[in-house]
Formats: sequence, structure tokens, C-alpha cells
Amino acid sequence: MSLRQQQKANTRAKIKTIAKHAFLTQGIESTSTRYLSDKAGIAVGTLFVHFPDKLSLVKDIFFDEMDAALRAAAAAQKASASPIDYLLQTAQVLFDFYDEYAEFSRLVLLDSLAKGGFHTNQMSVITDGIVKRFRQVKVDEKTANVFAENMISNYWFVLLTGVPKGVLGQAAIDHLKRMNLPFEVSYRNALKNSA
Repeated sequence: MSLRQQQKANTRAKIKTIAKHAFLTQGIESTSTRYLSDKAGIAVGTLFVHFPDKLSLVKDIFFDEMDAALRAAAAAQKASASPIDYLLQTAQVLFDFYDEYAEFSRLVLLDSLAKGGFHTNQMSVITDGIVKRFRQVKVDEKTANVFAENMISNYWFVLLTGVPKGVLGQAAIDHLKRMNLPFEVSYRNALKNSA
């Protein structure tokens, strides 16, 4: 890496560190790009060279933090054959993260929902994981997909109810579990029949 590339990387990292602290302590909306550039010791134009707008900066921080949270959770997560256990474990990690970064989450999730971004892709991966678990107990493909789509719809309902309030937590997990109880029963029955 050339000296110039290293300086750019250092400036970018410094902006993100300052912005993360400011966003978490002052709020995203209350933190101006002028404030961030002053704290970083750079011109506002330089800030915009690295991040074209404040949302780009918010998203960059959000994805870095989410990646770290998901990696830590993946290492600690127990193997789960049950689709509901799989969904609840995943939801627990995501809901805890969204609660910790509530203002970030509202902005980034709204942008993602409007533009079909990361969260839509993330739900597709989770849906595939649910289908796979139903298929392992001999639930036919069509039924497994219907179950998975309904379970993900329940996830979306709980998520979109809780994120605007800035609180998901255990109550949201319990709500999600109750909403998906019919699918848990279907899974348990299929498990008995496949044995």
C-alpha cells in the first residue's frame, strides 16, 4: 500500500471512529458533517470524498458493527435442527444489535427496505436456513417454503413493530416465538413421522 493510500485509509478510519462516538452520544440527526470534519481536522469536502453523504457514513459504521456482532454470535451459537430455534437464535442476535444501534437501525433498515438492500438479502439467507431444516424432517419443498415465508413474515412484523420504538429485546423474541408456534408444532410432528 502506498503512502497516499495509507493516509486515505487512516483518514477514513478516523472519520468513522469520530462519527461513531458522536452518533452514539449526540444522535445521528444532531451530528452535523461540519462537526465531524472539525473533529477529524479535515475539510468538509474531504469528508464527502470518503463518504458522499451522512447516510453512507452511518451505513459503513452500521455494517462494520453488525459484521462484528454476527461473527461473535456465529462462534457462540449452538447448532440448531429446529427451524424455530434457528430463527429465534438469529433474531436474538439481530434484535440485540438493532436495540444497541437503534437510531442507526431505523435509518439503515428504512433505506434497505425502500431499496431492497442488505436486510432483504439477509432474510433470504434465513429463509433458506428455515426451509433446509423443514426439508431435513421430510417436509415437502412447497410446504417448507410456505412455512418459511410465514415465519419470516412474522419476523418482519415483530421487527417493524419494535424498531420504531427502539426496543426489541426479549419481549420481541417471546412474541416471535408465540407467532411461530404452529410451525414449531408442524416441525415436531414431521420429526416424529420421519423417525
